[in-house]
Amino acid sequence: MGTEATPSHVAVLVPSARRAAAYLEAFGFAVGAAEAWDEEGTLEVYVERGRSNALLLMEATGPGPYRDALVRRGPGLHHLAIDVLDVEAYVTALAGSGWLLHPASLRTLARSRTAFLARPGFPALIEVQSRDELEPGEPFVARVSLPLEPAAERLLRAVQLHGIVAAAPPGSEPSLSLAGREVPVRALVEA
Repeated sequence: MGTEATPSHVAVLVPSARRAAAYLEAFGFAVGAAEAWDEEGTLEVYVERGRSNALLLMEATGPGPYRDALVRRGPGLHHLAIDVLDVEAYVTALAGSGWLLHPASLRTLARSRTAFLARPGFPALIEVQSRDELEPGEPFVARVSLPLEPAAERLLRAVQLHGIVAAAPPGSEPSLSLAGREVPVRALVEA
């Protein structure tokens, strides 16, 4: 049907992807090689990429959407990515859910079968990637705790992220449960 979704990765925009990766490597997590993406203006490091979902550390190294996000919102949680079998069917099924298609999707849908969803007041983008198959398995990012309004539960159910994103009390700091270890997003930003 094309509307099933599985979490792919959680992306955190940090001042230094290498320092944040070293912070996590000290806990014994598998850290991938740093990869430069000049067209996006980023240096990216995946942590535990071999699991059903991963953590992506992103450093804005040049002009592009991530540097723009860093200037507008500062470092922190950037996006939650999900994999789907048919991105167009998935996005179409979200009509009336409250999610808005980010304008960048006009470019990314054609180029990489990827769409971005946004919602005013929601602290991250949702990246929707079309895949040939979905890969279930043991997740690395078990939970993302975010201070959310009560209405966010409906939004999270619509994109099938209600099982991984948990509402935290208002004013609390975002945190990640990584293979059973609680890691504040601030620790990655300040590494």
